[in-house]
Amino acid sequence: MTSLRARALIARMRLWHSKRFYADPAAMRAGLPRHQVQKRSRPPRRITAKYDVTRREVDGHPVFTIAPRGGPGSPWHIFHMHGGGFVESTEPHHWRFAARIVEQTGCTYSLPMYPLAPECDHRAIVPMVEDSYELVTRETAPENRIVFGDSAGGTLALTLARHLYESGRPQPRALALFSPWIDLATDDPMSLDLDDRDPELGVSGLKQAGRWYAGERALDDPHISPAFADLTGIAPAIVFIGHRDILLPDARRVAELGAAAGVPVELHEYPGMIHNFIMKNIPEARQATGELLHFLRTAPTAIPATSEGGTGNDRADHR
Repeated sequence: MTSLRARALIARMRLWHSKRFYADPAAMRAGLPRHQVQKRSRPPRRITAKYDVTRREVDGHPVFTIAPRGGPGSPWHIFHMHGGGFVESTEPHHWRFAARIVEQTGCTYSLPMYPLAPECDHRAIVPMVEDSYELVTRETAPENRIVFGDSAGGTLALTLARHLYESGRPQPRALALFSPWIDLATDDPMSLDLDDRDPELGVSGLKQAGRWYAGERALDDPHISPAFADLTGIAPAIVFIGHRDILLPDARRVAELGAAAGVPVELHEYPGMIHNFIMKNIPEARQATGELLHFLRTAPTAIPATSEGGTGNDRADHR
């Protein structure tokens, strides 16, 4: 049963017209300056005041790494690719969630502020993300690297894992995907049916954002939409999704692709929940966070990479 706190949050989102930005392409384009303002891509004061925060530059864009004061209490290094349809900078909930995980685990936690569409497309976004991963996790053993991706970050997380496999590099310990968006056409009939129930995302706006990210490539190109990719050899994954989220079919598709590729995927569906609910201040988020941490502590071992990799496609093909 949906908690009172979650129902109140959904009511506020509808009252505040939270869906407006993704309602249609014109609204999205008009709102880009506000959603891409530079200050949104910097950690808020409550983070810098409590944790050690390091900033590095990768391909001209910052990567922020958060760690407990006095040093990490865990060997884990979490690398989180934020969502926002490839057109939005980080939201406050991304920083709150990072702080929650660091507080509960003592881990190190990095977020790359990758370039945004429509000014940039996958040819700039993917290399910056992957260069960032190589840089910030260089001193961490692969079994202690963990990759997070929410919404559009789900596509980036799966793309990173595929490129690691294809180039014969080791997989991280695990992947965690929150409301992943992996079919950038966003044309599944279930998504269309859920559009009115989703208080945050809209099919029309996501379609536009997907086209911007894809550039000249087709939306069903597996290098653009992991929904059409082979996930053989990637790390075990856990996926969280709510039944009010238009990306419900995408989350289920990850589980289907994992089964086809022999990759363990845990799918956690929450009735009544919204997009990225795990990052909200609601009881359901606390329950999901507990499930997430249990999975990360007990994740099965990924299939080791081979020197030949997977299909043999290296990242240069995707630029």
